[in-house]
Amino acid sequence: MPHASRSIVFSAVTGVIILALSIRTGVAAIAPLATRIDLNVALEGLPLGALGTIPPIAYAVSAAFSPWFAKKVGLEKAAIAVGVLGVAAHVWRGVSPGYLSLFVATAVLMIAVGVGNVILPGLVKLYAPNSIAAVTSAYGVAMAISSAVPTVLGVWMADLFGWRVSLAAWAILSLVGVLPWLLLLPHAKARGIAQIELAPPEAAKSLSMMRSPTALAIMAIFGGSGVLAYSWFSMLPLILIDTAGYSESNAALALGIFTIMGLPMALVIPPLAARRGWSSALVAIAVASALIGMGGLLLFPTGPATLWVVFLGIGPLTFPLSLTLIGERTANHFSALVLSGFVNKWGYVMAAVGPLAVGLALEITGGWAVSLGILMAVSLIEVPAIWILARETMVDDELAQHGGSAHMSK
Repeated sequence: MPHASRSIVFSAVTGVIILALSIRTGVAAIAPLATRIDLNVALEGLPLGALGTIPPIAYAVSAAFSPWFAKKVGLEKAAIAVGVLGVAAHVWRGVSPGYLSLFVATAVLMIAVGVGNVILPGLVKLYAPNSIAAVTSAYGVAMAISSAVPTVLGVWMADLFGWRVSLAAWAILSLVGVLPWLLLLPHAKARGIAQIELAPPEAAKSLSMMRSPTALAIMAIFGGSGVLAYSWFSMLPLILIDTAGYSESNAALALGIFTIMGLPMALVIPPLAARRGWSSALVAIAVASALIGMGGLLLFPTGPATLWVVFLGIGPLTFPLSLTLIGERTANHFSALVLSGFVNKWGYVMAAVGPLAVGLALEITGGWAVSLGILMAVSLIEVPAIWILARETMVDDELAQHGGSAHMSK
């Protein structure tokens, strides 16, 4: 990458953090306001559940075209597009007259979020190639904060101004997130990013990440963390009520414990993942913790259930781990962008299908044993990554064996 001054790098890192903050607010903004929204827009039962299925599906769809889009317009302009689309979609949700409008606006917003998910690792690799772990930690914390803030601040705004203003107000953060990238456009143009650096040769366009064991390993741990997280977000309170005899308030508190654990994970895991030999150990810890937590709920549900929840909260540490490895195991920002698209696409397909399978098993059997067994099997899918990641191999080097990496590393 051509030389970038400290001010340019600072602007880019600031843009990355604000982008990470802005793209997650819309995911959590509706649920705390559902009963209020239902007074004007029918939202109980199936309609609310349908809105909940949009994010993983939209993320998978966006990941399929995001690398092409970023190559076409440049990473900076892609970030601007995410912000502009976010502004429009947030406002659209706030003024929606009916459910169909709210549904479509949410789908548009989640498509923008999906593009943001894919381009973030590429932006980090482009502007902070020597500080991937630190910047990934920063934007991971930003994501955790922006996922939690709407549950508190959104309700406060709704109390003061109504639910429509509460939903639309998040457009301000998306708008602010556009500014750093507008400032960086002259720098991007001078380097010819859109025309040169993101345009791979013809031979590289047909390159399949399926040929890289490391890419598959990162996708597996990303997808596994998504299945577990989405399943626990939707079902953990009910499991604790049914199997451990928790009250609704205690079950909600347990979910809060599970959720808040994402914050220290976002801080601690990326720096460890950047150290040689640690990535495979972290996967092993994640798998073991998830299995202990689920085994405890299955075999000793009336025991220390909160301890099992803590172990469950450690399981998705492979999410910040995978985000870090996208940058650490690729040679340049184009490789990171392509790998990010691959990981997000298939990872979110897993995240969408997994909770449905768990819910279907509960519906058929009437108990949680089979559902927990499915989630245990998902955790075991991550086991081969322990040995693959221990090789410390770059994705580009693995693809070189198939005649493609030399093009990607240019």
